[in-house]
Amino acid sequence: MKSLPTITAIYLICLVIGESCKPKSGNTITGGGKGGTYTINVTGEHHGGLLDTCKMYIKYATLDAPANGIYDDSNAATISNGVPVADFSDLTVGNYYVLAIGYHGGYSPPNVKGGKSFVVSGSAQVVSDTIPTYQYNP
Repeated sequence: MKSLPTITAIYLICLVIGESCKPKSGNTITGGGKGGTYTINVTGEHHGGLLDTCKMYIKYATLDAPANGIYDDSNAATISNGVPVADFSDLTVGNYYVLAIGYHGGYSPPNVKGGKSFVVSGSAQVVSDTIPTYQYNP
């Protein structure tokens, strides 16, 4: 039969190993989706020009484009104060990926797309930014 100090030592080693494998809590932003008070306003941009013909697609709770190409919501850019903007409102604190697909005449091919990650948190209720795009053949 093993002695009590040996069994206790093995128990303590297992306890330390088990505790070190637990995920650490911290200030990492996770989640994202509908049901909050935040808004993301995005504008497509190509070679310094703003895209007035552009549709935005948003994926909740990620900083990356979805592997399956399926997004959670979409919105077409509309002119607001002379700037084409697509807005996604009622969002919660979290991570988002927005894809811009548009048309920029004068370039061949005229089709453009690009994506950008957003982290929504803190006191700023509205996050506004441009999404750089590049030409592609559909």
